[in-house]
Amino acid sequence: MLDSAMRVQAMSRRAETLLGVPEEQAVDRPVGDLLVPADAEADAPGRFASAVAEAALSSEARAHVFVRPWNTFGVRMRARIAPCGPPHAALLVLETQVGSLRTVGR
Repeated sequence: MLDSAMRVQAMSRRAETLLGVPEEQAVDRPVGDLLVPADAEADAPGRFASAVAEAALSSEARAHVFVRPWNTFGVRMRARIAPCGPPHAALLVLETQVGSLRTVGR
């Protein structure tokens, strides 16, 4: 769960495992310290940030983007982003294939 400042406020155990970071170390950190856009297109970083901000500030905004752990290349996870709260926040759900990270073919 992310607040409107794009800081992590809570993490599931599954997210801890996927990202290799315990919740205690992730809370109150910017989401960019853990996840970055996986797409190479120029607008990918802005699209990820705006999707999170819109969901955290709106009750209607929903989006999906592809992300990867900040320190891992060749991995893509689909992230569904939706509003939640109160208070206003964004819920980011990471989707993986068959319970594991999917690597991008070379």
